[in-house]
Amino acid sequence: MASSLTRADGSALQVLVVDDEPNIAELLSMALRYEGWEVSVAHTGRKAVTLAKEIGPDAVVLDMMLPDF
Repeated sequence: MASSLTRADGSALQVLVVDDEPNIAELLSMALRYEGWEVSVAHTGRKAVTLAKEIGPDAVVLDMMLPDF
């Protein structure tokens, strides 16, 4: 497993995966966790906005064809 990715303050880098297909979101999440990212997942655009405000991710992997946005 890859070493943990961290911010300058030592906290983990966070990525938000947004996809309405659970299988795709899970595959992306597994790959990103393997590379050391701390992953949060949203399956709707509304949930993604809420999570982004809460966690302030360092990166977002976004499905551009979400049904609710």
